[in-house]
Amino acid sequence: MVRKIISQRPVTYAEALEILRERLKEEGSDIQYATLNYLERFTKCEKDLAFKTYKKLKEELKLSDEICIMLVNILPQTPEEVRTILASEDVTLTSEEINKILEILSECIKSLEE
Repeated sequence: MVRKIISQRPVTYAEALEILRERLKEEGSDIQYATLNYLERFTKCEKDLAFKTYKKLKEELKLSDEICIMLVNILPQTPEEVRTILASEDVTLTSEEINKILEILSECIKSLEE
């Protein structure tokens, strides 16, 4: 069966997890179940909080969708970790902007600790 891509956009792990759980209510392939297992292990905050954090990063720092999604999925906790993620997309920010990113991400990080 040939599948056709209708549209694509970057999504957080939390959103991907929800989409995959919904699709696998009936049946799925081995790769889908392996992906589900991965997402269940590595999703770091719930969907609504992840989306809220993504939007805040996008609006306040004017970062690309891909960078915002990476930041929400990985949840870096130090300036060095943020710089490493930004370097993958050749983005350079000031120390103040990096601290703002960490401040925005702290809400998701706090939800992990609860």
